[in-house]
Formats: sequence, C-alpha cells, structure tokens
Amino acid sequence: MGPIGADTLGMVSMTHEDADLLADCAAAVLARHQPRTWRHALDDRWHYVLPDDHRSREQGWKLHVPATPLSACLVLSRAVEVLARHRCAFKFAVTMRRLHELVGPNADRKAAGKFVTAYPDDDDHARVVAEALHRATLGLPGQWILTDRRYRQHSQVFYRYGGFTPPTVLTDDGEYRAMLRAPDGSVVPDKRAVGQVAPSWAVDPFQDEVAPSTVAESVLVGGRFTVRSAIRQNNRGGVYLAEDADGTRLVLKRFREHTGAGVDGTDSRTRARAEARLLSILGPSGSSPGFLDIFTSGTDIFVAQQWVDGVPLRRFVARELRPRGTALALDTDLALDLTRQLVDLLDRVHAAGYVLGDLTPNNVLVTADRRLVLIDLESALRPTDVAARLLTPGYAAPEDEGRSRMIAADPDRATDLYSLGATLFYLVSGAHPPASQGTGLREMVRLMARRNPVAARLGPVVTGLLAPEPAARPSLAEVRTALAEPSPPTGAVTSGAAADVGELVDEMLADIVSTATPERGWLWRNSETASRYDPCSVHVGAPGVLLVLSQAARAGHAEVLDTVDVAARWTMRRLGDEPRVLPGLMFGRAGTAVSLYEAGALLGADDVSAAGLDLARTLPTQWHVPDVFHGVAGAGLALVRLWRHTGDDDLLARARQCADALLAGAEEGPRWTAKGDFLLAGTTHWGFAHGVAGIATFLLDIAAATGDGRYLAVVGQAAEALAGAAILDGDAAFWPSGEDDSQADTVRLTGFCSGATGVGTFLLRLHQLTGHPAARALAEAAATAVHHGGWTAPPLWCHGLATDGDFLLDCAALPALDPSTTTAPQPSTSAASVSHGGPGSSHSPGDPGSSSATHTAAACTATHTAPTGVPSHGGRSAGHSTAPRGSALDPAATTLPTQRATTPLAPATHTHRSTAADPAIRGATATTPSLRRGAAEIPPAHRGTATDPATRYRAWAEDTAQVIAARAVRRRGRLLTPDDTGDVVASFANGYAGTLSFLLRLHHGGARPLLPSYAKDSVLA
Repeated sequence: MGPIGADTLGMVSMTHEDADLLADCAAAVLARHQPRTWRHALDDRWHYVLPDDHRSREQGWKLHVPATPLSACLVLSRAVEVLARHRCAFKFAVTMRRLHELVGPNADRKAAGKFVTAYPDDDDHARVVAEALHRATLGLPGQWILTDRRYRQHSQVFYRYGGFTPPTVLTDDGEYRAMLRAPDGSVVPDKRAVGQVAPSWAVDPFQDEVAPSTVAESVLVGGRFTVRSAIRQNNRGGVYLAEDADGTRLVLKRFREHTGAGVDGTDSRTRARAEARLLSILGPSGSSPGFLDIFTSGTDIFVAQQWVDGVPLRRFVARELRPRGTALALDTDLALDLTRQLVDLLDRVHAAGYVLGDLTPNNVLVTADRRLVLIDLESALRPTDVAARLLTPGYAAPEDEGRSRMIAADPDRATDLYSLGATLFYLVSGAHPPASQGTGLREMVRLMARRNPVAARLGPVVTGLLAPEPAARPSLAEVRTALAEPSPPTGAVTSGAAADVGELVDEMLADIVSTATPERGWLWRNSETASRYDPCSVHVGAPGVLLVLSQAARAGHAEVLDTVDVAARWTMRRLGDEPRVLPGLMFGRAGTAVSLYEAGALLGADDVSAAGLDLARTLPTQWHVPDVFHGVAGAGLALVRLWRHTGDDDLLARARQCADALLAGAEEGPRWTAKGDFLLAGTTHWGFAHGVAGIATFLLDIAAATGDGRYLAVVGQAAEALAGAAILDGDAAFWPSGEDDSQADTVRLTGFCSGATGVGTFLLRLHQLTGHPAARALAEAAATAVHHGGWTAPPLWCHGLATDGDFLLDCAALPALDPSTTTAPQPSTSAASVSHGGPGSSHSPGDPGSSSATHTAAACTATHTAPTGVPSHGGRSAGHSTAPRGSALDPAATTLPTQRATTPLAPATHTHRSTAADPAIRGATATTPSLRRGAAEIPPAHRGTATDPATRYRAWAEDTAQVIAARAVRRRGRLLTPDDTGDVVASFANGYAGTLSFLLRLHHGGARPLLPSYAKDSVLA
C-alpha cells in the first residue's frame, strides 16, 4: 500500500514492550524539521509519514533501506533525517517485532528486508534522495533486498519501480491486484517478483550510479558441489539438490547475510554453523543427515549434508490416516513406534548438549523403512548460545511464545518437551495444534480419546507434555515408561463443552456487534491476506457477516437487528466502488445479492431488498469460470434462490442461462475446466467449491425449478462420476480433489471445498429430490467419513468444521429407513447403458490397476450401502476400494415436478417456511442402480435397524460443536474461534462468522445459508 492509502487507516494499539521504540526514534528526528507539517498514520504493519504538501502519484521509483534489529534505530534516525530534509514521504516497520518478521528466514521475499520505504515526488527527487540516503547509511548492516537493484556497490539503498497509490484490478479470483500504468495507458501487474525490478518501458534514473551487475553465480559452488535444482527458496537463502564431484547426491543449504538477524548481531549464518556442528554429532547414528562441508561464498554460508530419501512426517501421517474406531487415525502400533523414535531422537539431541528449539512434523523425515530422521537443525541451541528465536506457532511452548523473539538465551529442554507433545498431537489427530494458544488444547486430546484409539493410548502422554507449566511436563524417561505400560482404560470423558457452545454463540454475536467500523474501508477487520479481496463479497466481506446476523435475528437474537441494518446499508454504499461484477457465490457478488435481499426482508426495508435484486440482475450468466465459489454456478444458485423468494420469472430465466452455459461447457465425465486469468485455470475438481459437486447441486436445483430433463441428465452423469471417484473404506466414503486422479487412493479429503462434506451435500439433495436410495447411502457414507475426520479440520466455514457440522445437521433431517426395504443388492449381468440428454458420458469401466469388473454407478455399491473390507475384484488394497462406475440414475425414469416460487420473505419474522421442497418431489421415482459385483453386506451404520438418523447425525454435529468449543480462545475478553494463523476475525468463510452460523443452526434449527434445502422442515436461512 502506498502512503496516501494510509489516510484511511486507524490507529492500532501496541502492547509489545518495543511498540513505541521506532516511532519515538522517528519523532525525535522529525521534531527538528517542522513536526507539525507531517501527517502520520499507522496500521498493523507500517508507520506512514507524509509531508502536508505531499503530491500523490500512482507509481514511480521506490527506495528501500534495510536494517537488522540491532541497527534499526540508527538506520531509521539517519534515514528520517535525510527524508525530512528533502520533504520525502516514507514509511517504516511499525515495531521491532514487525522488523523481525521482515528479516525472518521465512519472510515473504517480495517484502523481505524493506525496513524503510521512500516515495520520491519524481525522478529528479529520487536521484537526490537516493544519494543522500546512500551517504547516510553506508556501512550500516542490512540484508540484500531480493526484488530490488542496488543503488551503488556496497550501498544500503535499493530501488525498484512500483506503485505508490496504484490502480487496482479485481481479478477473476476476486482479489485486488496492484497494477502499473504503461505509457500507452494500458495497465500491467505490479509483480514485485525477484529479479523484476521494473517494466521494460521504465527508464532507470540511476543508470550512471547503479552497482555493476553481479555475474550469475556458477552452478558449481564450494569448488566441488554442482547445484541441480532448488528444493525450496526463502528469505534465508534456499535448499538445493546438488551433486558432489563423484556424482553423490546431497543437499546444500544457503544462509544469507543479515537474514534471521537478532538484536545481538547474530543472523542465519550463526545458525548455519550451529546446524553444521549438530549434524556432525547426530549424523553418524542416522539421527540426522550426515555432515559433509561448510563454506563461505561471498557473504553467505553454505552447509552441505547427505541426502535422505524420505517424506516429511506431516505428509506421512496425512497419507496413513484411516478410519479406526470412529475417527481417522494411524495404526496404534505404528503411532507408538513413531512416538518412541521421536523420544529417542530428542534424547540424543539433549545428550549432545543441545535444545532442538523447533520440533515439528515438517522437521522430521520418514524413510521408506519408517525410520525417523531430524532435518533443519538451525534452531538448535546450546545453553550458552544466544541467537534470534525461530518458532513455529502451535508447536512453540507458551513460555517461548511469551518471550521476545529478538533473542533466545538459556534455552530450556522443557520447551522441547512441549514441542514433542504438539508433534504427538499431530500424530494423534492429523491436525496441527491451534496456532493461537488456548485453554482447550488438552481438553481436545481428552475429547479425541473417546473415539480415536491412538488418542486413547497416547492421550495421557500428550496432555502431560502439553502442560502449560514447564515443571509439570514429564521427562523423556517418564514418557518412555508410560509408553511401555499397558494401554490405559478409556473411560468416559466429561466436558463442559455443551455449555461452552452457548457461550460461544453469545460472545461471537457480541463481538460482531461491538467491532463493526462503518467509517472504515472494511466493516470488520480482516487478515492481511483476506484484505486483498473484495470487501463486498460473502467470503471475506461484510455480506457474509450480514448473512449470519440475519440468521441470528430470525432465531430470536433481536439485539443484532441494528447491526443488520448497519451492515446492509454499508454494503449498499460500497457496491458502486467496484464496477466489475463477478458471478461467484462466495468471491463474486451472487451471495451478496442474496444477503442483501434477505436482510431487507427481515428488516422490512424494501430499498435493501431491491438493492439485492438489482445486483442479482447484473450477475454474469456466461463466464469462463464454471464453479460455485467464483463462477457461473454460484450465480445460478443465487438466482434460483431469489426466484423462490420473489416469483420473478426474469430471475429464473437468468438462472437458466447460467445452466445452459454450463451444459455447453461440460466436458466428458462430466467435468468442467476453468479458463482465463484464474488461479485454478486448467484444472478440474470433484468438490463443491470448484468442481462437479457444486455445479451439479445448481443443475439439480434448476432442474427442480424448471422440470427441464437436460439438466437432470447431467446431474445423473455427475452422480456417476462422483461415485466412481469415491474412496470407500469400511462404511466411510472419501474423495480426492480431482486435480490428480492418480492420487485418488492416497489423498482422502473430508472437507466442503474438496472432499466428503461437499460431495455429500450434493448427494443428500439428490436423494431428497428423487428419493434415490443409492444417493442417500453414499451421502451417509460421506457423513461417516466427516465424523471420522473431525479433528483434522480448523474451526472455520471454508475447509473447516463449520461446514462439516452443517452437513451433519442436513443428514439429521433424513427419515429413518424402513428395515423391511433394506435388502442387499442383487447382482446384474451387465451395466445399464444410459443415453443422457446432456454432454459427456459415463466413465470408462474400471480404474488403472483394477480388474475390468466394475459396478454401475453413482451410488456406490448397494442400495443403501458402501462396501466393507476387501473389494471383490482385484487391484485394490485391503480395507478400501474405489466406488463402482456405471449408471446410477437413469434421468429418463426420474421426473421432478416443477417447483413453484415461494411467497416473499415476511419482514421481522424469525422463521420462514419454504414451500420449495414440495412433498411430491420427495416421492419422485428413480431407477435402482444395477450392479455387476456380487451382493455386498450393508454396513451397520446404514442398516434400517441402525440408530435413527435424527439421533445419530445430530449427536455427530454436537461432537463437532464440542471440538469447535475446545479450540476457542480468549480475545478482547471474549471466547472466539481463531483462523488458520491464530488470528481472530469476524468474516464468514475464513473467520468465526461462518462457524457461528453452524452453531446457530445447532441451537435453533434452520437451513444452511445460500444453499438449496429440500428437507420437509426446511427454514430459509
């Protein structure tokens, strides 16, 4: 963001001990230069300083001056003296903590090292300021800025051409991208990439002064090592695959000067020497890669170490999770073996006199014979060492999180014990510990132990190691003793989580009401990443929170009605700020239209509802992105929903245009591929957000609304394709993303965007409209997978627990099965050949590696079942199979009565009954799938004699709520749920509002926001 954008930013409170250090330093210098003629603004990253007579411009040559935490005050005071004297606008890192992030080993390379940024008025001004800054800061320490060109040899001034207050373009992804304006008036992206200092048409004003170009570094380094490829690159340097002179494969790690710097003058190169020492100690035993060499090249240090062929423990655990008990878990014996190895590795580190400092599943490799090897040892310290801290959120001990990251002295082995416990938490659950330390971490382990056999076995060890007080953590010897003892009893777990869920609802609502800022550019504060997106989208913006506030008001929370009005009118005012209208339900304006209309109906505010309808009529109905979240299927879902509210046939006609566009763009399968300038362009997906399940949900909805068999035909094909992609394990069904079908047997996803929740959401609605039992069976198998995988997701709506819980509540509306109709399927001699009225065809028989004996379709296997155990045909490993492919649903035999539009939502009513789900539709007939395979036993979970769905799935949804409550943290004095990074924001998809929506449904009933509902007791959300 350029300096002018700072005018709209509010002040951010600083609580860290150095919060005012840099500001005070700058203020002291400015006091000598007419201090009242400067304007200041702060956000959570930058302190902006602008002269009162500053002339704003879109773009130009920026100047950057780096610093280390040790040199920061001196660099800043000298830079501000120059900038004040020359009346140049500038910004600097708002705190020492922010500077620590900028020089950190994993800092974003686009921003890394940029401590002070100057914005000259023009090229002549830039030349004068650059020379003065060069003279003032020459010799002071600071890292090389990767995206910039050096002003002069040995200079600490760097420069590049970029935006000051640049024009922005809303991309197909719904993200604002800063642009540069070319001389011909066209705009191009301001990429800020390494090596791209300026566009070709920008004339370098420093060409006479610029440092000589550095000759490209030879691939031969250290006189003996040939670099073959980069494994990864970061601000610290990089990790490279290389070869020794004799052809031996090895790993080279580069440590750049002044990166990872601390206030003591140490930097990443200090860490390089420490890693080399520890490698030489641990390598001979195989506990780490073997040490080969350490050498200097220029100002950087390289460490050469042996290559270890393995995968990170993080990836290994994700790959090995299987349904065990009623959860996704590792094999218990395997988990115990990995735990013992981790204890042994940590013991060897401590015996060598080191504290490891950063034990995580990413820093441990698993070899083909399942042996563990420690890697990335630069965090290791001896008790006498002093260096900048390297911490991984969620894995660092509370006492480390509470200390300054500028310095680490007298490292304590107890911090490694906590990190061991956090790593075992991942081993047990498949989920990273919450990045934000909460009081519920050990409670989460106890909850897991109820249905996860590995958590039951290792739970006492994990909870002990995660003790908040260092002295309370067991020693490694005590952990070994506990592992050698017989399995502890798995008694009932008592929890106050049910009460916590009610507290969560009240405190989330109170936080939303109290933190709204209608005078700001965002109605509710968002994360740094999310703030690059449209503030009028449902996914991260005000309309998403508005949806939930309206839901709460209809459920009886009258205290939020004023905020509903504020959010609706703020959104209406801001709509015109962005002329480009994207069609997506979440990242476009489709969900926004629904949110406004339904808020207006609630408030009795015709102007608000009209704004929603007007917006809906501007949604593109043909688009190069087909999916729900970003594309035309999302527009279609919104248009059908609004037609049901209003009876406006123009909206239904527009929805049909969306559906026709999707039919025209369908590929064989059917699959849909996004095109254009889109992050997922060229890919296909199975899931709801970006793929077949979501698109098929819209086509099913439009088929129900219009009775058009063309749409239903493609829905049938989609059901077949999704069943063919399913990974069946016992009575659970998982799905891969669909990007790489070769990974279908190893990548088991349970989420909404990709996985069982999203696919199950479609299948359940297919069953509700057609009565098709096979669709129900596979939907219930998806629900079982979701229940198994409940601990692997964050407490969010997007890819999180909230949508898992929503799906389980949908399943709870299923009627109980009649045991007399629950029979095993009869074998068939051939699959039905179905000619569908839409594009594409069913999958070809069989999967690579399987026999040619396949099953028909969408459903799964049996009339009410997902198969159990070893499949009857060859080519699949024991314990799971791929769902059969063929014809599941003959569209010609299925008739969906046209659904009539409902009456409009009544204002100020707390429940709105939908007549959209006509009982006649629920009784519609569909063909029963025929199967080539022999009869399969119906899993107990799906028998007619099993627990009533209303009881079973409601209980599973309540389990999900307990997991959410256990992950809550205290912020602003309230109990709230964090995002993936540990931050707490109110937005719908990446914050706590979407989670609140699920909890409201759990307490008060109702349907899911934005999605069609055909259950007989559905309530419009």
